[in-house]
Amino acid sequence: MGDMTQFRITYDGPALATHEMDARELAPALMAMADLLDSSVRALHGERAKAQINVKGSFKTGSFNVDFTTAINFLKAAKDIFSGDGMTAIANATAVLTALGLTAKLGYNGVAQVLKWLRGRRITNVQLMADGNVTIVADDDEQEVEYQVLVLLRDLAVRQAFDRVLGPLDREGIDTFAAGDEAAFGVVIREDERPYFSAPAGQDELIIEDSRKMAFSIVSLAFKEENKWRLSDGNSTINAKISDAEFLAGVNANETSFTKGDVLICEVKVTQWQTPSGAKTDYEVVKVIEHRRAATQISFPGMRPPTEGR
Repeated sequence: MGDMTQFRITYDGPALATHEMDARELAPALMAMADLLDSSVRALHGERAKAQINVKGSFKTGSFNVDFTTAINFLKAAKDIFSGDGMTAIANATAVLTALGLTAKLGYNGVAQVLKWLRGRRITNVQLMADGNVTIVADDDEQEVEYQVLVLLRDLAVRQAFDRVLGPLDREGIDTFAAGDEAAFGVVIREDERPYFSAPAGQDELIIEDSRKMAFSIVSLAFKEENKWRLSDGNSTINAKISDAEFLAGVNANETSFTKGDVLICEVKVTQWQTPSGAKTDYEVVKVIEHRRAATQISFPGMRPPTEGR
């Protein structure tokens, strides 16, 4: 077990003048703080370590303070975990809290400080420096941080937990969140800065992009722009965007009609994404190669079309 580290979070505002806080607001915030530490340790160490976080028995007077003790419990010996991977500097709870920006370190920018600096702006570039640090660029501004801070900043679970820690600021009368230790606050977040800490929506990541020939029967058509047609390949039904302009022009001009049993032979672009909720597949019919009408005559073996002129 790692050494226990103590830190404190504080909520302040007119609603807390009596030093009391609604348990229904406090409990989710405490759970979020535990999730924040746990997610941060997982982002930095994977499954090799686990955060332990305890609430101390005494709640301090003043606004509304909660004291915690935390440690990182390593599942293997530290010398085995960190051998050769350059992670020793982040191998204790104090370092994780500092990387999050929750404890004070002179001149250090953790996750909280970076989000305050960004003010909701989008990161436009990240540059790896020769010393292992990274430079984050937003608009014409840039800020240098340790690589571990970038790891936490990019982790969706960390950002979501940090967002929930600040949940009490959404209540009228609670306007300040602060975190630090007995000596000093590491960060103070005001009510007007709350939007800067909103967790971003998870981004879809491209996995596979492929083009293939496929045959479909039509389940239903859509004539409004961007509406997708429902097509069946015989086993499953999909929604597909039709981007063949020539084919659509014929349909819209009533030059092309469909009957039950018709089959479209298509060139299809298949794109698969990894999303926060799992895999997602998009289908786009780039070209309708052939429109095969439903059979209206019985075909017999050996039959050939009649020769012209006979």
